[in-house]
Amino acid sequence: MTSSANSESVTYAKAFGVKTAAETGDRIDHVKLSLAFLPLATPVSDAKVLTGRQKPLTEVAIIIAEIHSRDGFTGVGFSYSKRAGGQGIYAHAKEIADNLLGEDPNDIDKIYTKLLWAGASVGRSGMAVQAISPIDIALWDMKAKRAGLPLAKLLGSHRDSVQCYNTSGGFLHTPLDQVLKNVAISRENGIGGIKLKVGQPNTAEDIRRLTAVREVLGDDFPLMVDANQQWDRETAIRMGRKMEPFNLIWIEEPLDAYDVEGHAQLAAALDTPIATGEMLTSFREHEQLILGNASDFVQPDAPRVGG
Repeated sequence: MTSSANSESVTYAKAFGVKTAAETGDRIDHVKLSLAFLPLATPVSDAKVLTGRQKPLTEVAIIIAEIHSRDGFTGVGFSYSKRAGGQGIYAHAKEIADNLLGEDPNDIDKIYTKLLWAGASVGRSGMAVQAISPIDIALWDMKAKRAGLPLAKLLGSHRDSVQCYNTSGGFLHTPLDQVLKNVAISRENGIGGIKLKVGQPNTAEDIRRLTAVREVLGDDFPLMVDANQQWDRETAIRMGRKMEPFNLIWIEEPLDAYDVEGHAQLAAALDTPIATGEMLTSFREHEQLILGNASDFVQPDAPRVGG
């Protein structure tokens, strides 16, 4: 194990003899887990900060898994945490990592189940699956490399490209003049859309900033907003209706992530589509969103849901 002030790592290894003609399948023989804390150039604030629920974000914890196989293939995956949790995810990943040694890296479902049950007493969502995420992603990375394909192609993609958007078009701590410069630069650089943070205690300020951004971008440029779960149902309906004229692609996380009923009511009441799911931590939680008609855009975060 190695460590420094901002990072540390641990390695697990298993020696194998020469592969015989009777043996089939590859084997995992080396796993390295690392934890690094990446500082942000400027502290970041969204609605959760302005409502007093969180402190400004100053760094991101990155948990990295590097997996090597006997046949010479490698895979790299990651998970992450903003604010608290990084050390816990890393600690749990270390507890379960030695279960990988000797396994065929192509048996991803089998390995996932093995890792999930290794930590089943602490649950099958949240930090327990976020610790599996870097390992699962690394195994898929290895499988794609083995096949000589981009991972998207391996998974059956039917597009050669997708439109991207600037998810950091305007955080709430950023002065409006800087936000307007940022969105103009994004548009000039060919970015396909802009997402603006909303959810300030003074809701009129949200509308003022949104109006200014729409004026810079024009009526048809793709624009989204993100309230980071800080509205109650009444406020979400009121603000959603005020935002209807802005021709938004979606309103993201208007309510608490686990308020399926509230999201369903909001989706039914507004013309603007609703997006959520980023903060959910299991497949079942996303299933509830879908079955409840609670979100027009479901947004699972791969490291957060287990890979």
